[in-house]
Amino acid sequence: MHFACITQPPNGASYLVYIKVMNRRRNVWSYPEVRWIAGLWLVSILAACEPSWIVPETRARDFIEALVTSPTEMEQLRDVANLSSERHPEELLDDLSARVGLDYLRTLQAQGESLKFVQGESRRLGETRRTVKVHVTYLQPGTPTMGEVRFLVRIEANGQNHWRIAHVTGDN
Repeated sequence: MHFACITQPPNGASYLVYIKVMNRRRNVWSYPEVRWIAGLWLVSILAACEPSWIVPETRARDFIEALVTSPTEMEQLRDVANLSSERHPEELLDDLSARVGLDYLRTLQAQGESLKFVQGESRRLGETRRTVKVHVTYLQPGTPTMGEVRFLVRIEANGQNHWRIAHVTGDN
């Protein structure tokens, strides 16, 4: 039979608690191989996770956020959209709904409203193309309810797997 003994750590550090596995004769057992297996298991789980800053869909959310919050920062917008220097980032807006939604969100931003940019559903259109929904939520003025403006952002990859924003449409 095994049980755990809770002891205070050495050097008077009272905020830490050590748990030792002991057998019934009160001998402490050490399991270094268990620690190695647990460490390898943790490293393999972390390696299997794809960090959010590498996922190409986050580029869509970052682009919409930059369009709304800092429209005059052309270099930042071109960098996020992966555009050449001769193209203007607002050329990527394909329809009236996207332009009206962008203008409305910029107005809310200028009035001090808090906007929340959320990456929504993503749909693969092949190996090199994806469509991402981006939701921008805000508190409707004068009411306790939330409003939302949605965008559909199409991203494409070139031969070197560099993702770029292809076009943006409204999804309202």
